[in-house]
Amino acid sequence: MSKLAINTKIITTAFAFLMVSLTPSQAKADDLQRLAENLCQNAKTDNRASMRKKLKGARMRLKSIYPGLICGSAGSLMRVAIANDALSAAKFIVSKAGKKGLKMVEKDGKTVLEYTEGLVASGDASKQAFVDLIKSKL
Repeated sequence: MSKLAINTKIITTAFAFLMVSLTPSQAKADDLQRLAENLCQNAKTDNRASMRKKLKGARMRLKSIYPGLICGSAGSLMRVAIANDALSAAKFIVSKAGKKGLKMVEKDGKTVLEYTEGLVASGDASKQAFVDLIKSKL
């Protein structure tokens, strides 16, 4: 079982609780796990259209689920997009996750902006576009 599958199972419980309060019918845990895995995969492959389609199909807003959405050891959905140079997916995430979600401190004690600025400071100039994108939302 991959780390992604293990971590998405951990957050399934949180999603299930969240889903009860967001939708009239209870969502199945398998559906929530699949949604999380699909969103993480779409962030990796820079597939903005599929992210939008999956969220619409599930009748969910990214802003509502973003804080609980962890993509394996990579961390948040935004970090997955950054790590894979998925600028189109990152633009979608920034536009839909909300300021509060982007300011969230992750397991390593850094926000997504601090994490990305650290990458730029360590010599990865290709991540500057992500820094500028995140700053434009905050």
